[in-house]
Amino acid sequence: MRIGLMVPLLFVMAATFALTACGPGTEALKGAARVADELATVVNSAHATTEPSSIRFYRATPAVDVESVIMVLDSLATANRGSETRYLRDDWRHWVDDDRDCQNTRAEVLIEESLAEVDFAGNEDCRVVVGEWLGPWSGEIFTDASEVDIDHHVPLGHAHEAGGWSWDAERKRAYANDMSNPASLQVTKATLNRAKGKQPPDQWRPDDTRGWCRYAGDWIAVKAHWGLTVMEVEKKALLEMLVSCSDDDSRGLGGQR
Repeated sequence: MRIGLMVPLLFVMAATFALTACGPGTEALKGAARVADELATVVNSAHATTEPSSIRFYRATPAVDVESVIMVLDSLATANRGSETRYLRDDWRHWVDDDRDCQNTRAEVLIEESLAEVDFAGNEDCRVVVGEWLGPWSGEIFTDASEVDIDHHVPLGHAHEAGGWSWDAERKRAYANDMSNPASLQVTKATLNRAKGKQPPDQWRPDDTRGWCRYAGDWIAVKAHWGLTVMEVEKKALLEMLVSCSDDDSRGLGGQR
């Protein structure tokens, strides 16, 4: 999955310290919107890439420079995050079955991301029980669907705090079941997903640094697409993670989708 990005360490540090406190003007916002579209295009292209080899990840190639990424983050910047309503998970309805084929969003993501043909419970092709999924942050292969969650990469609780609290029920439902953006939902080791909870990258990130580049790229792509806010500590953490894109052992922003 994901955007390609190579980030020299010194350039990231210099760009970070050069950021101003004032918000971007109209032209900067328009520019950020264009970059966000570019990010989404590259992310979706990378998600569509598959490899037959046993090594499921591939190295990223340069596509978007860090200056453009900072412009996107600045366009989403907020000094104070809060919500006027309390987060209620039931307000973000999932998993749904919009096409009424008995496969809800969870099942469809499991089918789409499986590296092998899936098996279903019973005689109907509704609930997936067996497949082959690569945990993007642990690097483990899972074959039992009960061991994986469908992770909202930018968690529902965090999305609520980052502006989603003001959305109507239809938009919350769309976000919670967003299969149009491959970075939004992904099969993840259940215990890791639950350890992450609703924490942003400044509070939680994968232990395996090889996945940081992809993790940060996906986070930015989702936030840009949905117009969710980014705080300064969050931006700093994302830029720190993007530095790893140029590491030799980085999984880059590649993977299966």
